[in-house]
Amino acid sequence: MNFNLPDIGEGIKDVSVTDILVKENQQLNKNDNVIIVESEKTSMEIPVDLSGKIKKIHVEIGAKISPGDLILSLYSNSVKNIKKGKATTIKKKSLETSDQNNHKDIIEVIEYHEKDSNLESESIIYASPSVRKLARELSCNLNEIKGSGKNGRITLEDVKNSKNNLSNIPVNIDNNTDNVDEIYNLCSTWGLCEKIRLNNIKITTGKRLHQSWSSIPHVTQFDECDMTELDKIRNIIKNKDKNSKVSFVSFFIKAAAIGLRDLPLFNTSLSESKDYIIQKNYYNIGVAVDTDRGLVVPIIKNVDKKSIKQINTELLLLINKAKNKRLTIDDMSGGCFTITSLGGIGGKFFTPIINPPEVAILGISKMDIKPVFIKNKFKARKILPISLSYDHRIIDGAAAATFTNLFSKLISLPKLLNG
Repeated sequence: MNFNLPDIGEGIKDVSVTDILVKENQQLNKNDNVIIVESEKTSMEIPVDLSGKIKKIHVEIGAKISPGDLILSLYSNSVKNIKKGKATTIKKKSLETSDQNNHKDIIEVIEYHEKDSNLESESIIYASPSVRKLARELSCNLNEIKGSGKNGRITLEDVKNSKNNLSNIPVNIDNNTDNVDEIYNLCSTWGLCEKIRLNNIKITTGKRLHQSWSSIPHVTQFDECDMTELDKIRNIIKNKDKNSKVSFVSFFIKAAAIGLRDLPLFNTSLSESKDYIIQKNYYNIGVAVDTDRGLVVPIIKNVDKKSIKQINTELLLLINKAKNKRLTIDDMSGGCFTITSLGGIGGKFFTPIINPPEVAILGISKMDIKPVFIKNKFKARKILPISLSYDHRIIDGAAAATFTNLFSKLISLPKLLNG
């Protein structure tokens, strides 16, 4: 029995294997997770849809695979039962009852499974998708290559060194090096350099950010919020429960959703034909999360219907999933507006890049203490710098200033967040 990569959805054509969670000869149950793959959006666990004992693992970490590619070969539990248990019982019964037809049927079933198993072991070629891709490019017959890898697995070097392909291999094919790179050559002139490959998330993020910056006329509105009262509320909550983790971002998410509700132009997308906008009547807020694989943006759905406590719980859960490569496609889809925060790192004001098809993004910087003139006196207040980047094809400066003013008011007077 074989387990192939299922259709992942969202139009994903290929993914990279980042971890293998099982070993050969391991017993599997249906829905056990077997590998972790990384798409251009996120990482996800792939569960097996059948049960049995693993005969062979056909992928390796780092390999690129597509829906339909072979992942595992398994010994079927059902076949084993027929061979070891049911066949004996039915054979005895058939001899006792002289039911030759029943006996013949069972023997044929056993012979069929044994024959099928033998054919499978003879026809399977143990090679990763990257090896098979190279073989296709070189018109190489893998059946004619003896694998030098573990348990006869065919490696990239086996394909390159095969007798019938040595003369056909292009000079620039190398699994560990790129094509000729003038920048690399220039840098190498002055000292030792190395090439570090970007993962799928960083490559895709880079392409999308470049496309967004190149195709959308960005304008950024800068403003400040008085966080003093909100900080007091947060400290009260933390003092009541020492184990609670209360994130300021939860309040920002709620304020952003109110901003989208009161200023619906910010909750739109520009059509592909660029001649109309699409008004959304739901409020899903994305939060950029920094992980060791790059930035990902999980989405909190229907923020307008959730309390700040519910938002905070969901936010912490999504951050944990992001850090542990457990986000699903659904976790990353359906956003209306994005918040990206550098508050825990530092800096004041920056220009965040819009996450299409959204039309605006809010950047949060590090809170600082400043003197503010209130009732003829200077008072120390906790001030938060914010940066709102928006698509100037849809939103003008007056609307942007209205949004930052509203956001600032909601944060300065946190009781309004209940409205």
